[in-house]
Amino acid sequence: MTRILQTISLSVMVGSVTLATPYEATDIPWKPEIKLVAVGNLPGSFVSSQAIYADSERIFAGSYQGDLFVLERDRQANFPWIQTIRVGAPLTAVRGDEDNVYVASRDGNLYVFSKTWPLQLVQLVPLSSYGLGALEIVGPSVYVSKGQAAMTASKNRLYISGLNPGDVGLEVASMRSYGDQFEPGRTFVFDRETLQLVGTIANFEQGAVRVSTWQDFVYFTKPGCCGVGIDIYDAVTLKPVQFINRSTNTVAGIKRKGIPLLLGGSEAGTVDLYMFGTNGYEFMNRAELRTLTGFNGVEDIEIRSLWVDGLDNLVFAGSSWGNASSRSPDLPSIFVLEIR
Repeated sequence: MTRILQTISLSVMVGSVTLATPYEATDIPWKPEIKLVAVGNLPGSFVSSQAIYADSERIFAGSYQGDLFVLERDRQANFPWIQTIRVGAPLTAVRGDEDNVYVASRDGNLYVFSKTWPLQLVQLVPLSSYGLGALEIVGPSVYVSKGQAAMTASKNRLYISGLNPGDVGLEVASMRSYGDQFEPGRTFVFDRETLQLVGTIANFEQGAVRVSTWQDFVYFTKPGCCGVGIDIYDAVTLKPVQFINRSTNTVAGIKRKGIPLLLGGSEAGTVDLYMFGTNGYEFMNRAELRTLTGFNGVEDIEIRSLWVDGLDNLVFAGSSWGNASSRSPDLPSIFVLEIR
């Protein structure tokens, strides 16, 4: 068993956000910090927003190169790398429930692994002739998106934004599709039980976006170098709430001490921490991962994937693993951080 992660300390930097619309909240009673705990040299690029998933025992990372990496969620043992499963096609999303890990791939298949030790493939479900994108698990339901559609799900709703005609969502058990009414630059919102359309949101940028939801909000980001920030909407009214003027690839939400926190991974290799207060989400601090690791190349570290679950204070982040000239076994591709 190879232990690939090592402890690193963090220095804190300060920034700012721009509030578009005030939103009711409580005063901020404390200031959390985000610290870098460990880095890992997994030989893979984690380029999709759902490439990382974890449960109480293990961490799962699906690479663009087609490998599913499994690490033990054991901080005392330094998060050992314990298994690699070769799929062979780019992996776009990894999610799980109590019994299984689900992996979506650009080959159009949904791979289902039982949570045995080690993982075992129990089912392969062909769903699309032009690849799978996003993947979500809500209760007993498994949802995927076809093609390049961005998709997420909450307890009550489904959100899908197609990039091309045919980029639709699918409830796997019933094989019912939703989002067939393609309209570029718009996200469709559906009732999760009936799959009936309940509203739409105009995307704040053209082209591919990422859609995330957590508690009372829906978050829009644009991956890559040129996204302008985080656009936040009320999940019930679908009306705009706030705009954070910080280019961000992907976000994840968590609650600490009863207060919502938001994490953002950027193309500049940072993980930013925001707290929800009287003026909406306010910037707290960030982890500058390029500075902390010494890999300062312009594309060495780009945070494309985040996972946080509230089981502890840990945050798992995946990077694109450099470019053709900088990629090497020494270049870190996965990071473990902690909210303190």
